[in-house]
Amino acid sequence: MKKRKTPIFHYGITIFLAAVLLVYVFSADSKRSLDRLRWDWLGEKGQGKTTDEEMEKFHTKNLVPQQESHDEKFALMIQNAATDDKRVILTEVNEAFAAPNSVLDLFLESFHNGDNIAHLLDHLVIVAMDQKAFEKCMSVHRHCYLHEQLSDMSSEKAYLSKDYLDLVWSKVRLWQFILEQGYSFLFTDIDAMWFRNPFRHISVYADLTLATDIFYGNPEDHNNNPNTGLVFAKPTRKNIEVMKYWREARKRFPTTNEQTVYDKIKYELVSKFELKVQYVSTAYWGNFCQPQKNFTKLSTFHACCLTGLEMKLLLIKGVIEEWKMYKSINHNS
Repeated sequence: MKKRKTPIFHYGITIFLAAVLLVYVFSADSKRSLDRLRWDWLGEKGQGKTTDEEMEKFHTKNLVPQQESHDEKFALMIQNAATDDKRVILTEVNEAFAAPNSVLDLFLESFHNGDNIAHLLDHLVIVAMDQKAFEKCMSVHRHCYLHEQLSDMSSEKAYLSKDYLDLVWSKVRLWQFILEQGYSFLFTDIDAMWFRNPFRHISVYADLTLATDIFYGNPEDHNNNPNTGLVFAKPTRKNIEVMKYWREARKRFPTTNEQTVYDKIKYELVSKFELKVQYVSTAYWGNFCQPQKNFTKLSTFHACCLTGLEMKLLLIKGVIEEWKMYKSINHNS
């Protein structure tokens, strides 16, 4: 019997999701940018607002530390995890997101529930930002690296707080290090669920491939809203210099995360380095900013544009259940 191609939706989840998004988009708080709403992967829990002036005081020193001397263990881990063509998958997790039945479990489960992608876990390196996250990672995965931090990175961090910014900027340093070792990487936020192999949406021509919050139809159009929750980069001298320039740009925007800074400097990168960038449609690398849950196309689905860990967990689980139903119906057709 011919497989049905119609995507499957749980109507209850869909209605609830639409209501949640409408509240966030059209409430008074929606004056905040889409970037502030997406909250990256750290959530927001009972934290007060901080003025720009106060934020500046937090970020006047050591904004762009020298590339820390990642030990030989990390370099060897990258080597052991990489594919034959020297590609590695990378993600980061802290204690809050690594707790039992939290996002890390769902992330790893998505590979096993996905369409023949469980083998990709052999090429995944999980960077733990604290000891508890490292211990949990070691109990469920093969390639785990403890990334030492000066601050306690175990809990959820307030959006644009110093710890939050140090945490999200640390991944750009890791990216630079991996490129310097001669490996390409596909970085994925831990709250991006995998259903199919996302490498199939990466063009060979591009130096850098980015997910989008909002996709406007042309993968080469820099007006697309970039999302650094999924990033692929080739190990070229150009890309190493791009990472350095990107990190240095933090000095100009000291209270801003790495995604927003990229959006501010992307035309500089194109002009200075002749950088070729591909932006992937949300039809393939989906999210809650521009939800298009056509499971005949989706490779990943990212829980961005949601506030807080509990909300992420609730809606991620709904998407996973929809995927399981889609697979079940199409498998039995």
